[in-house]
Amino acid sequence: MFPPPQNIHLDIRALSGICGSISIACWVVVFSPQIIENFRRGSAEGLSVVFIVVWLIGDVFNILGAVLQEVLPTMVCIATTGDDLHQRQR
Repeated sequence: MFPPPQNIHLDIRALSGICGSISIACWVVVFSPQIIENFRRGSAEGLSVVFIVVWLIGDVFNILGAVLQEVLPTMVCIATTGDDLHQRQR
């Protein structure tokens, strides 16, 4: 076995891209368990635990990617502004 390299270079952009991809993948699959469960039950009552867990994982990686790219304040402003605009439209 070879020893690990002494100076590990961590590419923040690549790591951020990976986090973003994981976040998007979680968003793509987050609704599948809920849709399947609701279809099987013939009802839309309740939430799947898998749904909530995958949603949380996606959000964690989304925030991690924003921190690594140093855009977390921008992300928070956009999310807050979007929510504020949505409430004004009601």
